[in-house]
Parts: sequence; structure tokens; C-alpha cells
Amino acid sequence: MSAIEELERRNATRFDERAFVDFLKSIEGRSGWDGGRWELIDGVPIDMPPATLRHGAIARVFERLLASALSQNGLPLEATREVGVSHPSDPTFRPVADIVVFDPKEELTSGDERFLKSCRLVAEVLSPSTEPYDLVFKRRRYVEQPDCIHVLMIEQDRMRVRHWARRNDWTETVYEGPDDPIDLPEFGFTCRLRDLYARTDLA
Repeated sequence: MSAIEELERRNATRFDERAFVDFLKSIEGRSGWDGGRWELIDGVPIDMPPATLRHGAIARVFERLLASALSQNGLPLEATREVGVSHPSDPTFRPVADIVVFDPKEELTSGDERFLKSCRLVAEVLSPSTEPYDLVFKRRRYVEQPDCIHVLMIEQDRMRVRHWARRNDWTETVYEGPDDPIDLPEFGFTCRLRDLYARTDLA
């Protein structure tokens, strides 16, 4: 039985975290797209298509730049990719974010949990097939995280980043010039827009 057939068999139109985790356990170990990366968006389990090479390159570069800044500034935080993120009051929202900055102490105390309960930064590399989810559902939920202070949406088809920061009351800032500076002072981080695309054909 495919994952989609399993969803139909359960006859559940909206999942919460418990139902979603049960579903994930039921398909663990399957090969191919069916057993791949699933996210819970507005109560609907969504199977995410494989990322393009450019998508992956941008995510890896940003993760490494963030990790380097955190380490150089002696901050007790970590940057990582493709991690589940929880929501403090909405059990129907359990995405897998492309890049997050979080407190590793939570990872040590959460044991076998699948979703971080808090994060300081969330970034998504936008794909044409998932861009509406990222910009509408995910961004709105990410800024509701009490500890989150930065949300970034990075386009993969051109040099362009959309940035929302708590210090600016979540007002959007757009970076489009290759030399536009991206500053995240809470993490001791700064780079130029072009730096995020250094490993792609857009550089």
C-alpha cells in the first residue's frame, strides 16, 4: 500500500502531531519518494518532491556560513538543515525546515522527539512546487514561534532573499543586489547576497 493509499485508508482529512507521527512510523523504511520527506501543513500531510541540486547547494552554503559565525562568536547555538519544527499552539503544523538555528540543549533533552520545540532562525529555499506553502503557511507560523527572531525565504531560481526580523516588527526586507548585505547581528553573521549562491550557476 502506498503512502497516499494509507492516508486514504485512514480517512483523516486533518492530522495533528500524534496522527502525523503514527503515519510516519507506518511508512518508515520504505524506499523512494513514498517513504521520503513528509511535512504536516495545516493538518495535511504533504510529500515533498526531491530538491534540485541548486536548492541543496544554497541550503548547505547558508548552513555552513551560519555555523561558522556561531562558532567564531562563541554562541551556544547550532545551525542545521532539514529538521522538523513544532508550533507552540498549532498541532496541525509540523514542517521540515531547510535551515534552522537552535539551542542544542533542546536536542539533548528531547530524546526521540521528531520536532524542535523552539528555534531562533528559520530559512526556506523556495521551490516552485512548494513556494505557496512556504510563503503563506510556513512563514506565518514561523513568526509565531516565541524564540524565533529571523525568518528568511531564499529563492533558488534567481538571487533574491526575503527577510523578516522580529527586531523590525516582522517587516519584510528584500535583498536583490549581489552585494546587498545580509546581517543577522544576534548571531554575529553577515554576508553578501551573492555568498549564498556561491556554489551555484547563479554566482
